[in-house]
Amino acid sequence: NKYKKQFKLGEILLRLGYIDKESLNQALQEQRHSSETLGEILVRKQLITNEQLQEALSRQCNIPFRNLRGFTYSEEDKKILSGIISRKYAEKNLMIPISLIGKDLTLAIVRPENIHTARELKGLYSNLNIKCVLITEEKFSELFEVLYSSKLGRLQTKIEEAEEEEETPKGIDFMQIELDEDMDNEADEGPVYDAQDLEAEELVNFIIKYGISNGASDIHIEQDREGAKLRYRIDGVLQDVNISWLKKKLQEKAGSIISRIKIISNLDIAERRLPQDGVFRINYYDKARGQKYDLDFRVATCRAIAGENVTIRILDSRKANVGLESLNHSPHVLEPFKRFLKSSAGMILVSGPTGSGKSSTLYAALKYIYDPGIKIITAEDPIEYSFPGIMQTQVNPKIDLTFSRLLRSFLRLDPDVILVGEIRDEETAKIGFDAAQTGHLLLSTVHTNDSVSAVPRLMDLNVERAQIAASLSCVLAQRLVRRICPSCITEIVPDEKEWAIIFDEYPSHLQFFKGKGCEACGYTGYQGRTLLSEIFVVDKDIASALSKGAEVDDIKRIAMEKGMLTMLDDGLQKLRQTTLTEIIRVVPHDMIQTFRLREKQRRIREKQLPEGAKQFVVSDIRTETDVVNNMYEEYSRMVSRNGQTGTRVDRPVFVEFIKDSFEKICREHNCSKVSFILEQNHDGVEISAIPEVGYMQGFQSAA
Repeated sequence: NKYKKQFKLGEILLRLGYIDKESLNQALQEQRHSSETLGEILVRKQLITNEQLQEALSRQCNIPFRNLRGFTYSEEDKKILSGIISRKYAEKNLMIPISLIGKDLTLAIVRPENIHTARELKGLYSNLNIKCVLITEEKFSELFEVLYSSKLGRLQTKIEEAEEEEETPKGIDFMQIELDEDMDNEADEGPVYDAQDLEAEELVNFIIKYGISNGASDIHIEQDREGAKLRYRIDGVLQDVNISWLKKKLQEKAGSIISRIKIISNLDIAERRLPQDGVFRINYYDKARGQKYDLDFRVATCRAIAGENVTIRILDSRKANVGLESLNHSPHVLEPFKRFLKSSAGMILVSGPTGSGKSSTLYAALKYIYDPGIKIITAEDPIEYSFPGIMQTQVNPKIDLTFSRLLRSFLRLDPDVILVGEIRDEETAKIGFDAAQTGHLLLSTVHTNDSVSAVPRLMDLNVERAQIAASLSCVLAQRLVRRICPSCITEIVPDEKEWAIIFDEYPSHLQFFKGKGCEACGYTGYQGRTLLSEIFVVDKDIASALSKGAEVDDIKRIAMEKGMLTMLDDGLQKLRQTTLTEIIRVVPHDMIQTFRLREKQRRIREKQLPEGAKQFVVSDIRTETDVVNNMYEEYSRMVSRNGQTGTRVDRPVFVEFIKDSFEKICREHNCSKVSFILEQNHDGVEISAIPEVGYMQGFQSAA
């Protein structure tokens, strides 16, 4: 090409005879005072046509120009080409596929600079030879309407229109995935098609299918120095995939797979340095069940030292249709929770870490509350499941559409019930309590270790004690644990290292079970998940204690005295449903420590000290120095028996600790006598301090 890149656009137009020098100079003069390009000015002044401009640009950039007069897509071409580049991606980048012959893919672009985007697609379709041609914007619009006017295209258009109205998450695209009944996920010899022919799109489809069919909640594609690996979070635990052909393909195609995921999630495939978030939707047909439904996916990418990692959260809308009874809350939790849900006002909180099933409990609560005669409004981030009959709104911090701003506007919409995804700041907490005090039932979540800890969390957000006492109805805290497979459940005696984490002595009154592993559970011993939960009810006594300035430990003690059972207690009642291992995995450590001390307190009051334990009663810490000295001598002997004398606490430090503990417990619990219990364990020496009112404080020595 004799023009190549060294010639300017104006010079090429002159050589082609499309403009004269005077017109060019006038346009150049105008360009100095305009943001328009030279080509745009010439077209606007009707000195050249769009087609002539594109022809000149093609010669300048060495990209062939095609006018495509008489060009049409066949129906078969439409099906294939519309799946190569999504409607939204084509529209955003002014790029459209026009032919696929063998392994030669031709893309038509409007702007020459978009050739760089086309080159990025090479990473996605590494088996194809990609070439580009320039077309006019008018021709692009014409081809766009033809290629994406199919049923698929019309559905994409509906999704995107809904997206603009904020009815669906931003970036949603559309895929068609069918789950083959005869797909063998375990077979190393490969699926029903030839594994060698699998490329990025097919691999992504298979990865998603495998996750759905195995009940995964998340899909992790991770890259480290040893290569790429694929893991699924199934029943709350990450599991590796042991399919040899898939592992091999992942090593070969990791970059292409991630690029494909980024394209369907409407992410920038060229951006590999910064984290990105996106979403996509598939229309999924499960042949085994004969059902067709939409599945939404949330995608997060993040660069690591060895390459990009991708996590995909699977959001199954069918889970939003679960009733409260199906969640397996124990009756002592479910009954008061249902009673408060039928209240006309107040605040109900659900507590737990991410992935503990809070959203499922809240959606089940909304289903339980729902009645055509009441108005329910939600503010969510994100909207995980669509709920007919309820006004759902999506938080969008980019436009300052926050929880607090939405909540303030909700109060003017005459709602009966309000759900706020999370109370995470002072303003949201304040407006939420105002709403609960003015005749609205408000549901929300907080991130705390247990139910009672929601109280100090609210205080940290500057909610007044009086407001909490007046408006907080209850806090339900929960954790998800794996359920023992019913096909291979068997009774066991757990290892001492395990039961000793919770109990000082083997609990012979309890029965323990586990799954041996079978084909039904993939030889894991688990199948599905169940809940451990507790409920903290703010009754008159708790409200009164709160108003009078009671500390969290006092509130917890009152709740326990009134019969509150913790998540650990709930777990020990469900030992036929889950394992001791699972309970220890999810229950907060301080809850286990409190349980141990509670059991020890019970035994002490029954005069049943653990074997080898010593009790010292202190009434006056200033005069009973001999008692404290005897206590230290016993402590030293226990440390020596453990063979860890080098880690023994010095006498002055020990005496100061005992003194501080005595004074603190007497001051906080209005008592004058404290029992100190010294007990040797595998970690060192454990010291428990027990006042007469029943409060306990634990200390673990360095030994």
